[in-house]
Amino acid sequence: MKFFEDLIKKLKKETKFLFNGMNTYELQRTKGSECAAVLLSEVKHSDHYFYLDSSIAIKSLCELSDHLQEMDAETFSKHVNEEKNDFSAWVSNTIGDKTLGKKMNELKEQDEIAKAVEIRVNYIKRRAQNNY
Repeated sequence: MKFFEDLIKKLKKETKFLFNGMNTYELQRTKGSECAAVLLSEVKHSDHYFYLDSSIAIKSLCELSDHLQEMDAETFSKHVNEEKNDFSAWVSNTIGDKTLGKKMNELKEQDEIAKAVEIRVNYIKRRAQNNY
């Protein structure tokens, strides 16, 4: 148990700069009808996929996490800029993860958004595996 407590403290310390005004716990919390299995599942209809400028279709949070880490800066800036954050809107409205969507909307840098999505996906995967 001590090992996990130390690990959590270390993760909080290393990711603190990403979450000004919001701690990691808030990214891990789920409310109401949010269910881990639903949040990890693929969007069912192609009209609801997130299409990158390069015509790549993103169908789930897991795929979004992968693409954000590999995406070139030009593609990212077409979807996230001073006027909009398409990824945040898609996560909130299509995936239904309002907590992550809100956090993503506060962030502007690609590496920060990618890290927030990765943290959330990993947490949801653990919840789904533990069935709670």
